[in-house]
Amino acid sequence: VSDNCVMNQTNNDSTTASADNRRKLVNFWLDPKYQSRQVAWITLAGLSLVIVQSAVCYYLMRQNYALLVDMSPLSKEAQQMLYRELNNVIFMLISIGTIFLSLIALCGLIFSHRTVGPIHHFKKVFDRIKNGDRDARVKLRPKDDFHEIADAFNEMMDSLTTKK
Repeated sequence: VSDNCVMNQTNNDSTTASADNRRKLVNFWLDPKYQSRQVAWITLAGLSLVIVQSAVCYYLMRQNYALLVDMSPLSKEAQQMLYRELNNVIFMLISIGTIFLSLIALCGLIFSHRTVGPIHHFKKVFDRIKNGDRDARVKLRPKDDFHEIADAFNEMMDSLTTKK
């Protein structure tokens, strides 16, 4: 029974340790100034694409629609109904563009976090070294970027420690 308790405690400790290493939603805005700038640029690029696409679609649809509706032998009431339908289609395009921009902003946040997370960890290690902890090393998660820089930094710290 005691072996099972020790084994369960070990499993719980490893689960807790792996849970600590996972990204947490609370820590997604590690550097709000940098991340908001990145999200803004990515969203601005998406907004310009949506505006150009919407303007071209609107112009072509409106021009062709006007030509077809005005030349048809429909009553004024039927023509107005068709124009209302065109406006509904345009509203749907604008709604889809807004959803698209929201998804682009979310992707921008995720991609900026992939960059900021390791840099934030580097800053914390730098502060520890500045405060006298010469054994501090950069340990990144397996899927983080900048592993080559972290390895080079750790090797530099190792060589500085062995020379003293």
